[in-house]
Amino acid sequence: MIKKFVAVAAATMFAFAAAPAQAGLVYIGTYPGNDNASGNNNGANNDIRDEIFAYNGDTTVEFLAKIDLCETDEDECPVNGQKPSNGAVSASLFSLVMDSDYDGTVNFDLTGTGKGLEYVALKASNAFALFYWDMDPLVGMFVFDVFDYIDAGLSHISFYGGDYTPPNEVPLPAAAWLMLAGLGGLRFAGRRKAA
Repeated sequence: MIKKFVAVAAATMFAFAAAPAQAGLVYIGTYPGNDNASGNNNGANNDIRDEIFAYNGDTTVEFLAKIDLCETDEDECPVNGQKPSNGAVSASLFSLVMDSDYDGTVNFDLTGTGKGLEYVALKASNAFALFYWDMDPLVGMFVFDVFDYIDAGLSHISFYGGDYTPPNEVPLPAAAWLMLAGLGGLRFAGRRKAA
């Protein structure tokens, strides 16, 4: 009986420790126009701040960076077909790899910039899909498929966020170590009794 209890308790602890906490990109909505970050809605383009404010009341968001996709035979288009634009951080901190015109993977590392990723906009044709990033705002990776939201190939991807200071690491409480020692003791006691 004690063996089963110890095994179940240990498995439960390890399962909680290993389980991912969040989902990544959370879809907010698809909106007509361009993801304008100018701070004023001129009627021709949506102001992305308006959509973010409507989503959760956030008024502190700022443009971090953008990666435009371009035809490699275009003037000033790099060999990889991507034109990065800097905002509050360098666009080089975001790496975009396209698998097709619609889907790809983004990796980012904003460590040391004082900024964190909060929102991502996928622009295609005459609309953009807006997402909230609900995982680590400093370092991460996500896969996307713009065709799930807009029936067109990706035009550009924009990143928005704000000031971010990482929280201090919280040490594992002494009680957790005591619990592990106690479970180990119960297991040892159960073995001695069986012998």
